[in-house]
Amino acid sequence: MKNTKIFNNQPASPLYSVVTDIKSDKRTDIFDVRGNRLLARVDRRDILPDTITFPNRNSGSSIHLSKWLQKSKLEDGHHIHSIETAHGTYVWKSDAAYRLALYRKGDMSNPVAHLQQGTRTQNFAVIMQEEAELIRDDVIVSFLILEQRLRISEKHIVVGGGMFEQNRAVLGYVNTP
Repeated sequence: MKNTKIFNNQPASPLYSVVTDIKSDKRTDIFDVRGNRLLARVDRRDILPDTITFPNRNSGSSIHLSKWLQKSKLEDGHHIHSIETAHGTYVWKSDAAYRLALYRKGDMSNPVAHLQQGTRTQNFAVIMQEEAELIRDDVIVSFLILEQRLRISEKHIVVGGGMFEQNRAVLGYVNTP
């Protein structure tokens, strides 16, 4: 979730721009390029909880990120993150089939959006069904936050890699000795 642009596949045109303050590395703004408007601002803080601000929601007031992107656990032990949208509640889940997949709450069998892994010739992509297009801004913002968390977690595992990390579950796989 650093400085990048997110493009539409057909036609290939920029839809979103992600800008992170280089000096502090604590504030990230996500812009809708088509309307040239700030969509969301994420402030990462060291001691206090991270916050997110949507200029067109909550009277422009910031809220704790964990209040908007709520973490919980399924009965099978998988961690999920849910978001409330104008069209209902949706749940992000990470597992072996999809690095990240978004489901309508109550229907965890058919993702409405998911990450398609990149290859040497193709960048990774967030594939959205028609239903997800209705909440595209929420999908993109929540995806960026969760993808960054996954990358940080993976980096820590690679760097740590010792006995402590030995039985840690990563993206639905369990590393066993």
